[in-house]
Amino acid sequence: MKRFPNSSKNAIIWLLLSAVLMTALYVSLIFNRNIWTDEAFTIELVGSNSVLGIIRGTANDVHPPLYYLIVKLFITLFGTSFQVYKLVSILPMFFTMLLGIFYIAPWFGAKTAFLFMLFLNAIPCVMEYGVQIRMYSWAIFFITIAGLFAYGAYVTHQTKYWILLSIAAVSACYTHNFAMISAVWIYLLLGAAVLFSRTGIVKWFLSGAFTALCFIPWLLVLLKQTGSRINNYWIEPVTKETILEYFGDLFDSRLPFTAILFALLLLAAFIMVFVKPYPATTRCFALALLLVPLLTALLGIAVSVLITPFFIARYLIPCMGLTALFLAIGFGTQKVLSYPLLCAFLLSMTASSYKTNFLDEYRSTHTEELLTYMEENLSENDIILYNNKLYGFIYACYFDTDKLRFLEDMDFGAASGTIWYFDSCISPWLPDAVLQEHGLTKEYIATLGIEQNDFILYKISR
Repeated sequence: MKRFPNSSKNAIIWLLLSAVLMTALYVSLIFNRNIWTDEAFTIELVGSNSVLGIIRGTANDVHPPLYYLIVKLFITLFGTSFQVYKLVSILPMFFTMLLGIFYIAPWFGAKTAFLFMLFLNAIPCVMEYGVQIRMYSWAIFFITIAGLFAYGAYVTHQTKYWILLSIAAVSACYTHNFAMISAVWIYLLLGAAVLFSRTGIVKWFLSGAFTALCFIPWLLVLLKQTGSRINNYWIEPVTKETILEYFGDLFDSRLPFTAILFALLLLAAFIMVFVKPYPATTRCFALALLLVPLLTALLGIAVSVLITPFFIARYLIPCMGLTALFLAIGFGTQKVLSYPLLCAFLLSMTASSYKTNFLDEYRSTHTEELLTYMEENLSENDIILYNNKLYGFIYACYFDTDKLRFLEDMDFGAASGTIWYFDSCISPWLPDAVLQEHGLTKEYIATLGIEQNDFILYKISR
C-alpha cells in the first residue's frame, strides 16, 4: 500500500506517548466504587453465570454475548473488583488509539493519526462510555478496525485484510446489535466500491458470506429478541424532537455550544475532503466513514418509526471511532497555524470531558459515604432491608446476598441483629405498627444512596 505520507520514528514515539497518556486519564477514573444500573447488570450476569449461562442470559436480553464473555475471561484471571471490570472497558480504548500508530499514521500521516486520537477522546460521549462496564468501547474498537481493514482490503487487494475484516466484523456483530448494523453498512459501501472498480469482487463476496454465516446462529436469537420487544420495550417513541436531540446527546458537553462546534467541524471536514488534494481512494474512504454512522442512524430511526422504538443516540457510539477518523482525515492537511488551534480546542474538549466524568464517577452519588458507614457499622448478624425491588440486584454488587432482604420478604420476628433499612420512600411501605408489634424501634441515620437512587438510611433495632 502506498503510504500517504510516511511517518518518522519520532512521530511514532509521540503517538505512542499520547495514547498512553490518554489511557492514563481513563484509568484515573476507575478508583471508585460507583456503578450504574447497566453496569450492575453486567456484573450480575457475568459474575453469577458460567459461559453457557452468559450466552443463555444474553439470549434473553437485547445484546449479543461477546463482550460478556470477554469480561468473564478477565475476571476469571484477575478477580472481580470493580477496577478489573472497568479496565476491561479501557483496554479497547487503548487498542483503538494504537490503530493510529499501526494503520492511520502509515496510511494517512502522523498528523492525521494524532488528530484521530484527539478527536476520539474529545467527542464528549466517548470518555463516559470508555470506562463504563458495558460493551461500547469494544464496539468502538471492532467497528473502527473493521473500517480500516475494509480500506486496506480495497486498496491493497491483499487477502490478509479480507480475513482481518471478516474477524473484526464478526466480532462487532457479536458485541452490539447496532455495531452489527454498522458492520453491514461497511460491507455494503465496500461492495459498491469493488463493483465500481471491478476488482476484489470475489474476495468481498467470500468475506461477506463468511461473516454472515458466522452470525446466522445469533441472528435467529436476535429475531426472537426483536419480536418479543415490539411495543414492549423501554425506549420512548421516536419523534421529530427526539431525532433532533440525538446529535446533542453525542456531542454536547458542559462547555457551551460544543454540539454546534462539532457540527461545524463535521461540515468543514466534509468540504475539505473535496477541496484538498486527496487521492480518490482517500476521499471515498473519508466519505464512507461519515456515511456509516449516518446510515446506521437512519435505519435505526426508520425501524423505530415504522415498527417499534429500538433506537437511541448512544447506539451510535460504536461509530465514534469512524467519526473521529473522518474528522482527522478532513483536517489532517491543515497548515502551521490552524493545526495547533484545532489541537488546542480538542485538548480543551478532552479536559472538559474528563472533568465531567471525574465528577460523575467520584462526586455525583452518596455511594462512597454509604459504603464507608456500612463497613464501620455492619455486623455479622445484621440484615440490610430495602423497599425498591428494582435495585435489589444493584445492592447485591456491594453486599452479600444472604444479608439482603426485600421488605415484602422480611421476617421481623426472626431478626437477631440490627436491621439497616434503605427506605427509597416508595411502596411498599414499612408501617410503624409492624415495628411496634415486634418490639423494634427505628432511628434515622442519614440520607445516602447508591447509584442515582438516594434513600433514607434507618437503623432498626430492639
